[in-house]
Amino acid sequence: MLGLFRRARAEANRSAGEGRVSVVIPLYNHAAYIGPAIESVLSQGAVLREVIVIDDGSRDDSAAVMMRLAQRDSRIRFRSQENQGAHATINAGMAECSGEFVAILNSDDIYLPGRLDALALRLDAEPEAALAASGMAFMDGQGREISNDWYAEVLAFHRATPDMATALVNGNFLMTTSNFLFRRDLVSRIGGFAALRYTHDLDFALRALALGHRIALLDAPLLRYRIHGSNTISEDHRKVRAEWAASAAAYLTLLWDRPDAPEPDWSRVGPMSEVLGRHDLARAVLPCMAYLRRHGTGRLDLAPLLSDEAFRAQLLGWV
Repeated sequence: MLGLFRRARAEANRSAGEGRVSVVIPLYNHAAYIGPAIESVLSQGAVLREVIVIDDGSRDDSAAVMMRLAQRDSRIRFRSQENQGAHATINAGMAECSGEFVAILNSDDIYLPGRLDALALRLDAEPEAALAASGMAFMDGQGREISNDWYAEVLAFHRATPDMATALVNGNFLMTTSNFLFRRDLVSRIGGFAALRYTHDLDFALRALALGHRIALLDAPLLRYRIHGSNTISEDHRKVRAEWAASAAAYLTLLWDRPDAPEPDWSRVGPMSEVLGRHDLARAVLPCMAYLRRHGTGRLDLAPLLSDEAFRAQLLGWV
């Protein structure tokens, strides 16, 4: 543990250079949390280029709080829009970015010191990787440190599983878009976030892997994820499972069926099948794959699957 702390501290003291990272913050009903989130971004130092905050139709005082915060630093750009959902808000923010790298921070989470430098440096060191993420710590609604047994379990599965995509389908140990820092041109290569309420982060990471882009990981816990009653992941678990299945199906369809796909590593089929069986997802994944094939794409940001209400109703029955 002491070694991990020392490595994290050493990473935090290194600089990746000036003005390389744009941060996108989708803000929604987090008047109580946006202040600490903004402070954690501004404290990242010279590597920060800009902070693009979009209020997605909040019903609390989020916009008013953010307007005051925006006066603190010229790097902050803030605007409001009618509610469109997290995926659309993040996509809109990314379209306004000018940095070499894009990072995302949900408005109730917090970056720990040195995070942006450390992840940018990791991508500098691994030019074949397009996205970087770190370990995580957890806090409650009052900012008190808490444990997360589920995270520890899925992280242990990842460490024992050579295929990252299989580990992500088993349990999304990346957890959140707040854990993403990626090269800005990745979006032009794989597309933006799909219209998913619960798994737009998982789908984006799996799509990157399916299209041949590596994900670099740092063990150091450089992000504090806030767990509270209004986290979307705590909503109807059947709907979460439906999106989980659709994201896994999109990954497999892209990996196996796109015209330019290389020969798959068939040794990974067994572990993936075991994961789908363990979570009772196969009966939902298979018809989703058939749907995506029929419509000629494995990309949920392009396929009509997510807007097909009749199919989505069927999908809820399969999960």
